[in-house]
Amino acid sequence: MKKVILYILMCFSITGYSQTGDLVFNDTLLHSLVIETDLVSWFDTLEQDFDNNLLNPQLYPERYHKCKVIWDGIMLNDCGFREKGNASNLFVSFGKKQPLKIAFDEFSDQRLDGLKKINLNNFTNDPSLLHDALSFKLMRDAGIPAPRTSYTKLWVNGEYIGLYLVIENVDKTFLKFTFGSSQNDGNLYKTDRGASVTLEWLGTDPAAYKAQKLKLTTNESTDDWSRFINFVNLLNNHQDADFKQQFENSFDVHTYLKILAIEKCVKSWDSYWGGGNNFYLYEHPDGKIRWIPWDMNETFQDVKMLSGTSLLNGYLIPTPQFDSRPLLKRIFEIEEYKKEYLNNVCELIHTKFNTDYLGKYSADMHSLIDEAYKADVYRYNSYESFQGSLTEDNKDEVFLTHSAYVLRITYPGIFPFIQTQREWAVEQMHAWGHDCSIENNSIYNLSVYPNPASNQVNITNNLTAFDYAQFSLYDFTGKLSLVTDYQIMEGNYFTLSLEGISSGIYLLTKQSADGRLGMAKLIIN
Repeated sequence: MKKVILYILMCFSITGYSQTGDLVFNDTLLHSLVIETDLVSWFDTLEQDFDNNLLNPQLYPERYHKCKVIWDGIMLNDCGFREKGNASNLFVSFGKKQPLKIAFDEFSDQRLDGLKKINLNNFTNDPSLLHDALSFKLMRDAGIPAPRTSYTKLWVNGEYIGLYLVIENVDKTFLKFTFGSSQNDGNLYKTDRGASVTLEWLGTDPAAYKAQKLKLTTNESTDDWSRFINFVNLLNNHQDADFKQQFENSFDVHTYLKILAIEKCVKSWDSYWGGGNNFYLYEHPDGKIRWIPWDMNETFQDVKMLSGTSLLNGYLIPTPQFDSRPLLKRIFEIEEYKKEYLNNVCELIHTKFNTDYLGKYSADMHSLIDEAYKADVYRYNSYESFQGSLTEDNKDEVFLTHSAYVLRITYPGIFPFIQTQREWAVEQMHAWGHDCSIENNSIYNLSVYPNPASNQVNITNNLTAFDYAQFSLYDFTGKLSLVTDYQIMEGNYFTLSLEGISSGIYLLTKQSADGRLGMAKLIIN
C-alpha cells in the first residue's frame, strides 16, 4: 500500500509540479537508484564522451544517453545520464564510480518529485562522506539558498556501483523552489569546469568573461550579459560616495557575508576567495544579484601550499586576495560590512558550527550509510578510513600538481577539525579587534557515580548536548586497563561496563572527539 501511495505522489509530481524534491532529498532514508541502459559498454561510452568534451567542448558538447531510472521503486523511462565533474572525475583511477548527472527530462517532458535533474557525487577527497552534506546543511540552516542532499545506492544494469551523495541541481526548478514561482526567470550564471572567475573588470564584451569559464545556464538564446557586466563595472570602477547604496541595490551582500563566514570556517578553499570557482550568480527579478554556493567537497581539509602562491591562506578576512578579488576588496573596505561578517562568524561558532549542532547529524548519517559503503567495491576511500573519519586524522595525502599552485591535502577527523576551526576563528577575530570567545573545556573534571563502583559506572554528560567520546582506564602505575571504541553520548549520562576490571584505584579519562579531555579518580571494589 505504501508503494502505491508513493507511486501516486511521484506521478502527480511529474505532471503537476506539486512536489519540489521533498521525497528525493529526504536524508533520513538511504535511497535506491537503478539505471538501466541499452548501451553495451555504458561505462566506456560515458568515459569517452567525458574525455572528448574535456579536450574540445565545442566539437563534443555534453551528451546524455538514454536510460530507464528506478528511484525507490518508482520507474521513469526515457531519462538521460552522463558523467560530470572535474577533479572528482579525473582523480578516479580505477573502477566505475564516476560522478554522474541524471536528466529526467532529457528525452521526455517529465519530472521526478518535481525535479528535472539530480547530481551524483562520488566522495573523492572526502573519507568522511560528509563534506558536501555538512557544508550545505550549514548554509541552508543559516537561511542561505543552497542545494539539498541525500544518500543513495546505485546500480547500473544490475551491477552495484556503490554509494553516492545526491545533490540538488541549481536550475530554474531550484530557483522556483527557493525564490517563488514568479522569481525564477532571471539569468543564472555558473562557474564551469576549471573556471577562475575573479570578477575583475575585463571590459564590456561578454566573451572575456566566458573565456574565464563563466557560463550562462538560463536565457541562453537571449545571451544578455549587460546586468552582470554593469555589476562588475560597479565593483571595479565606481568610486563615488554612493557606492555602498549602489552596491546594496545590485547585490545581496548580507547573504554573501553569511556564505563567506561558513566557507572560511569549513575551509572551502576551492571557492571564489580561493580559486575563483564553484558558485552561481542569479540575477533576481528584484534587481539584486544573489550568490548561490556550489561544490563543497573540498572542505574540512588541511591544505598546505607547496609553491610560492599567495592565493590560499589561513586568514579569516582573506586580505592577500584583495587585489585579484574585487568583491572582497570592496566589501572589506566598508567597516560596517567587516563588523557584520565577524558577527556572523561569532554567531556561527556559537550556534551551528559545533559538535552539539552537527554531531548527531554526522553520526546519524554515518550509521545510515555504513553498510552500503562497506559493500562499495569501487569506493575511492577505504572503509576503515570512513569508520574513523569522525574522530581520527586520515593518513592519506593528496597532492595537486596540475594547477597553477601545488597543494598537499590531508583530512582531519571531522569533530576535532570543527573544534580547531572554532578556536582559530576566535584567535582571528581577536586579531581584528572583535570580541568573541568560546568556553575552553579542553581539560575538565568528570562527574562519575557511583564511586566506588563495582560492575559499572555512570559518567555524566554535563558539558555538551552531544558527545562522541572514547573512555580509558589507567591503573596507579599508568598501565592501560581498558579502552573503548568511540561511543555516542546523547543523554544525561553514559554507562561504562567494568566487567573483568580488577579492584583498585584508577584514572578514568573521557577523550571527546573534538579534543576535550575529561578525567576522574575512580575506585573499583
